[in-house]
Amino acid sequence: MKKLIPLLIIIFSLVFTSEVIAQEKTVSGTVTATDQTPLPGVNVVIQGTTKGSQTDFDGKYTIDASNGDVLVFSFIGMKTKTVTIADSFTINVVLLEDAQSLDEVIITALGIKKEKKSLTYSAQEIKSDELTRVKDANPINNLSGKIAGLNVNRSSAGAGGSVKVVIRGNSSTRNNQPLYVIDGVPISNNSSSQPNSIFGDFNGGNRDGGDAISLINPDDIESMTVLKGASASALYGSQGANGVILITTKKGTSDATIVRISSNTTFEKVADLPDFQTQYMSNPGSDTSWGANSSFSNYVEDFFETGSTQISSVSLSAGNEKSQTYLSYANTNVQGVIPTNTLNKHNFNLRETAKFFNDKLDVNASITLSTQKITNKPVNGLYFNPLTGLYLGPRDGNFSDYKTNFEVLDPSRNLMAQNWPTDRDIMQNPFWILNRNTSIDKNEHVLATISLSYPVNDWLSLRSRMSYDKLFNTFDKKIFATTQATLSHTNGRYILDKSNDTQMYADFIATINKKVNDDLEINANIGTSVTNYRIGDRTFLDSGVSAGLGLANWFTLANFNSTVNINQSLASKKEVQSLFGNIQFGYKGMLYADITARNDWSSSLVNTDNLSFFYPSFGLTGVISEMVELPEAISFGKVRISYAEVGNDIPSFITSPQNTIGGGTVSGASIGPRPGESLQPEKQTSFEFGTEWRFFENRLGLELTYYNSDTKNQFMVIPAPATNPFGYSNYAFNAGNINNTGVELALTAKPIVSEDFNWNTSLNFATNKNKVTELPNELGGRVVLTDAGVNHYRYVLEEGEAFGIIEGKKLVRDSQGRIQLDADGKLQVGDWEAVGNSNPDFTLGWSNSFNYKNFSLDFHIDGRFGGEVMSITEAMMDQFGTSQRTADARNAGGVTINAVDASGNAVTTFDTETYYSTIGGRAGATGEYMYKATNISLRELAFGYNFNLKDTSLFKAVSVSMVGRNLFFLYKDAPFDPNISLSTGEGLQGVDVFGMPSTRSLGLNINLTF
Repeated sequence: MKKLIPLLIIIFSLVFTSEVIAQEKTVSGTVTATDQTPLPGVNVVIQGTTKGSQTDFDGKYTIDASNGDVLVFSFIGMKTKTVTIADSFTINVVLLEDAQSLDEVIITALGIKKEKKSLTYSAQEIKSDELTRVKDANPINNLSGKIAGLNVNRSSAGAGGSVKVVIRGNSSTRNNQPLYVIDGVPISNNSSSQPNSIFGDFNGGNRDGGDAISLINPDDIESMTVLKGASASALYGSQGANGVILITTKKGTSDATIVRISSNTTFEKVADLPDFQTQYMSNPGSDTSWGANSSFSNYVEDFFETGSTQISSVSLSAGNEKSQTYLSYANTNVQGVIPTNTLNKHNFNLRETAKFFNDKLDVNASITLSTQKITNKPVNGLYFNPLTGLYLGPRDGNFSDYKTNFEVLDPSRNLMAQNWPTDRDIMQNPFWILNRNTSIDKNEHVLATISLSYPVNDWLSLRSRMSYDKLFNTFDKKIFATTQATLSHTNGRYILDKSNDTQMYADFIATINKKVNDDLEINANIGTSVTNYRIGDRTFLDSGVSAGLGLANWFTLANFNSTVNINQSLASKKEVQSLFGNIQFGYKGMLYADITARNDWSSSLVNTDNLSFFYPSFGLTGVISEMVELPEAISFGKVRISYAEVGNDIPSFITSPQNTIGGGTVSGASIGPRPGESLQPEKQTSFEFGTEWRFFENRLGLELTYYNSDTKNQFMVIPAPATNPFGYSNYAFNAGNINNTGVELALTAKPIVSEDFNWNTSLNFATNKNKVTELPNELGGRVVLTDAGVNHYRYVLEEGEAFGIIEGKKLVRDSQGRIQLDADGKLQVGDWEAVGNSNPDFTLGWSNSFNYKNFSLDFHIDGRFGGEVMSITEAMMDQFGTSQRTADARNAGGVTINAVDASGNAVTTFDTETYYSTIGGRAGATGEYMYKATNISLRELAFGYNFNLKDTSLFKAVSVSMVGRNLFFLYKDAPFDPNISLSTGEGLQGVDVFGMPSTRSLGLNINLTF
C-alpha cells in the first residue's frame, strides 16, 4: 500500500500536467482602432500574471494561454479592454479612444515634440493613410480640402508638375509658397521655371520646371503637420512668413521584420473639354472656321488618349532595440492623356537609426535619391502648345491625314517638312509639335541628413542635425527645321537648359525638460543654425532663331552658328546664420505660456544698416477642462491666444549688385537699392485667437481659429532714372502692406462607433479676407504681377483691393447694362478695368470614412466658393469660329444681344462672325469671358477590403481597394477646372490659356505586408 500511494501520486500528477498542457494553446489576432488602423505596441497581458506580449507594426500579436484566461489589452490614449479566452484561437480586438487621455503628441517647429493640448497656435496633422489611400504622383495634391486655411492648386503640367500651396492667403508680392521641412530639416523647393506670359515663353513654351517636393515618395511619409500662422512658424524666422509643412518620414521597427509592397494603378480620361462645333467649315484659303454649313466629326476627342499611372513601391522595415533600418524603392510610370507624354520616376530611400555608448547616443541618418524623366511635359500658352492647333485649326480639316502625315518630304531641301495649312506662330500641327518639337525634362534630387541626439541627464539633452540637399534640373528641346519661323531658324533650333540648387543646413539644439515641482514644468529649447544656399546655378544654351543651326536638324553645340545665346548665371547665393530659442511654462497641465525668439543674420542684407533681424512670438493656452469641472458631455476644452513676427528675406545680389557678361560684353547690374534706401526683409506681424472643444467622450471635436496678419516692407522695384550714376535699370526699395484676416473651423465626429461598424467624418472650413492696404505712390498704387503685353489679360495688385485683381476689357455698356453701338453700328471695346479676383471667398472640405467589418468606404468632397476666372481659350475659339457657341448663333441667325445704337434704338440681333471676331481673341473683350470659380467636386473615393488571413499565411496583411480621383463636379460654372493653375508662381492666376484639361482617374490599389 505504501508503494501504491506514491505510484498513484505520480500517475495523478502526470495526468494533471498533461491536462494543463492540453488546455494551453497559442492565441493570436490583430488589434486595431475604430477606423481599422492597426495599433502597434499594444500590451497584451494575461490578467493576474506577468506573462504577456506586444503587437507588432501591423497590430498583430501571439500569446500562449488557456481557456478561461483573461487577456488585458492596453495602449496609451485608448480604453483598456479585457477578453476572456474561449474555444477560439483567434481574438481580434478593437480599442476605443479614451476621452480622458488627451496628451496627444504632435511634431512642431524644428522637429520639437509637444503635447497638442499645450499648443498656443493652430496646427493640423494628416497621417499617411490620408496621403496614400488615393495616391497622386505628387503627395501635396492630396492635402486639398483636408486642412482648414490651406489652398492647393494643381499645375496644368500634369504629372510631374509642381503645386501651388497658399496658407492663410497671399501675403507677399514675390513668394507665397510655404517652407517644407523633412524630419526637422528645411529643404530647398524652388522651381527652375514658371510661366508668366499669355503668349508663352519663347524659349520652349510656358513650362513648369517642377520642384523637389513633387519628387517625394508618398509611401515614405508617416505624417504631415501644417503650421499655419506666424506663431507656429516663428522659430523659422525669415523663412517662416508663409507657413510651414512638416513632413515626418517612416523609420525602421525594433521588434519585427516587415516587408510592404504597394501597387497603385489608375487610368485617366480627360474630364473637361470645350464644346466644339462640327457644322461649319473654313472658307477657301482661310485657317478659321467661318465658312459654309457642312458636317464632320469632332476630332478633338480622338486626339486625347486613355492615360495610366502606375505607382509601385516596396519597403523593408527591420531592426532590434539597438538599431533599425528602413529601406524603400518606388517607381512611378505615367502615360499621359496627350500622346507621347510620359513620366518615369524612381525613388530610393535608406534610413538608419541606432543607439551607441550604452544607449546614450541616438544616431539617425538617411539618404533619399529621386530621379524623374518626363517626355513632352504639357505646356500652356500659345507657343509650342499642341492644343492651339487642335482647338483652333479649321474644323473641316483632314485631321487624320495631319496626324499620319504630320511631315512630308520637301524635295528642294531633301528633308521632311511640317504639313499644316497655316503659318501662324501660335498654331502649328499638333503632331509636329509632339514629334518634332520634342522636349525632355529631367529632375534629380539628393537629400542626405544625419541627426545626433545625446541625453546629458534626466532634464537636458543635446541634438545636432546636418543636411545636404541638391536638385538638378535639365530641359532639352529639339526643334526641327520648318517649325514656324517666329520660333525657329530655318535649319531648326536646339535649347539645352541645365540648372542646380544646393542647400546645406546644420543646427545644434539643447533641450530642457524640467519639472520644478508638482505644479510647474518648464520645457525649453536653445539653439543655433546655419543655412547656405546656392540657387539657380544655370548653364543655358540656345542656337537661337536668327543664328540657328549650321546644318539642319543636327542638335549639338558644335552645330551652333553663334554663341551669343550661351550664358551662365546664378540666381541666388546667400547664407543665413541664426540663434533661436523657445521656452514653455506649464502649470498643473492647465495653463501654458510660450515664448519664442529667433535672430537671423543674412548675407543678402550686406551693405544695409542692419544685417540682423529679430523675430519674437508669445502665446498663452488655458485648458478649461482642467481648470473647472465641466458638464459630463464636455470631454475637453481650451482657449489660446498668440502674437508673432516672422519675415521674408530679400533676394540675393540686390544690396551687392553683380555685373554680368553675355556675348563677350560686360553689362552692369540691372537692379540695385534706391539711393538712401536701406533694404530689409518683409515683416509679418500676426495675432491669433483660437479655441478647441471635444464632446461626448471625444466623439465630437471642434477647433475654431481667428487670425489677423499684416505683411509690411514689401520688396518693390521701380524703373530707375536713365541718368542714375550706378547704371541700374531698376531701383529696389521697401514699401507696402498686405493684410489678411480669416476664420478657420475644423470639425471631427464619430457618429457611429462599434466593433463591426464605424463612421468617422470631418469638415474643414476656412475664409480669408485679403486686402492690399498700402502700395507706394511711386508705383501709382498698383503692382503688375503679369503684364498684358499685346493681350487683354493683366494680373495686378491694387491699393485698397484684394490680392490678385484680374483686369481685362469689356464691351461698352450704358447705365442700364445695354451694349452701346457706335455711329457705324459697330461694337465698342472699352478700356482696362477690374473684371474679377482669382481668390475664393471660402473653402470647404468634407471627408468621410465608413468601416463595416473588413470593408471600408472613404470619400472626400472639396469645395471652393467665390472668385472669378478668365478663359482666353474660349475667347480665341470664338474668334476662330470653332466653338459650339458660334455654331448655335449662326443657326439662330445671329447673336442675341441687348444693345442700343447711337440713336438709342434697340438692337437685339448681331452678325455672328462680326460679334465674335470683335469680342473674341486674346486681345478682344476678354472681360466677357469671365466665369465663377465656385466649384464642388468629388475629389477622392476608395472602396476597400481587408482580407482575413490564417496564421499560416505568408502574408501578415492584404488589402485591395477600388480608387477614384477627381471623379466629377457636383457644381462648376467655368468651362475648365478652376483648381488648376497655369503657374505656381505669383503671376498668371485665374486664367486659362490652352492649359491641359483636367482628368478623372479610376483604378486599383493593392497593399501586401509580409
